[in-house]
Amino acid sequence: MHRKPPILRFIERYFFLLLIISIGALAVMMAMTVANVFMRYVFNAPIIGAYDLVEICMTISVYLALPAVILEGQPVVIDLIDGFLSQSTLASLKKTANAAAAIILGFLLWSMIKPAHDAYLYGDVKPEFGFPVWIVWAVALFGVFNSLVSALAAFVWTHATGHAANEEDSLV
Repeated sequence: MHRKPPILRFIERYFFLLLIISIGALAVMMAMTVANVFMRYVFNAPIIGAYDLVEICMTISVYLALPAVILEGQPVVIDLIDGFLSQSTLASLKKTANAAAAIILGFLLWSMIKPAHDAYLYGDVKPEFGFPVWIVWAVALFGVFNSLVSALAAFVWTHATGHAANEEDSLV
């Protein structure tokens, strides 16, 4: 059994905090959707800004939850071949998947910078709220950066121990 280094425990707690924020955004998004549908059909008065708020909450929910999901090794997977492979082969596949995730997230982060910068330069705003779009981009960039850190931490931990971080214990 490998004891997790303090930095990995800190990263897990930090990503757990981002996950809590993500869950809050998801709750707000669901409540706003229900309230908007109710107001629209009962009073024929939809909530102004509901679409913008749901869109912003969706960004927060997805991008801030991703780091915890990646570090825990819990993305959607299909374990069709796990039973047929040796533990060393499985560990190699996990390392490869974590490395691929880091490369893809690095490319995603790099490709998101220009549109985020453009949204800032041109002063794009949400149509109903007038909320600056660059702030939404900043949240997305923050989430992708943390996801990249998460993928790198998962790769290092898997490389050092031969198994995923979640096989020892869960977040926090």
